[in-house]
Amino acid sequence: MTGTEIYKRTPAYEREASAIRLHAPEWKLLLAYDGQRSLAEVALSAEVSFADALPLTEKFLGQGWIEEQPITLDQYLKRTGAPSVSAIGSAIPPAVVLHSPRPKTTVLPPLPDSFATEKVAASPLESPIVTHAKPPGGLLRLDALVHYLISLADNHALGQILVYRVFLRVPPELLQEEDIASVHLVDDTSVIRGEKLQQAIANAVRKLTQRVLPSSVFAPA
Repeated sequence: MTGTEIYKRTPAYEREASAIRLHAPEWKLLLAYDGQRSLAEVALSAEVSFADALPLTEKFLGQGWIEEQPITLDQYLKRTGAPSVSAIGSAIPPAVVLHSPRPKTTVLPPLPDSFATEKVAASPLESPIVTHAKPPGGLLRLDALVHYLISLADNHALGQILVYRVFLRVPPELLQEEDIASVHLVDDTSVIRGEKLQQAIANAVRKLTQRVLPSSVFAPA
């Protein structure tokens, strides 16, 4: 699953609905499948992380409560924001939706100059991560970061999932501070300037891959 899939509830669900027993977050996700929005959009609307939505979607598919809806190439490109395809059958993958964009009028306090031993708050599903060493510095290029993470996986699809997993470990308030609402998996020209957010990303990469971010993902400030 890449997050672009579209699902709707089935007649089997309608017949069994009164007998189904689920936890409230599972119901919220199940009821969000409307046959119109992509899996990534459904997960965001249901306030479920993409990583948690994947196994639940597999569960609902296995029960026959939802089914995938086919879409045209034009519909796919509109959902991914791609203006064109580079070759027949090849399209730009969807952006990693991290959170809803915040209003642009928020004035942010300056970040501290040093945070090498500072604790970064983790998401509710993760234990706190303690920072160890600063990244090389400069500007963290998201296109280079995505390329590096994908290169660590056995195949491109697994690499895209690794990108999702890394950013799900980053505290959303740090992403909001730099107005990072999504990460495009191809040619994302965004850069991250704040050392605190750079450190949180470096920690997530270290936690998931046991690797330190290489200097190649940074550009001079």
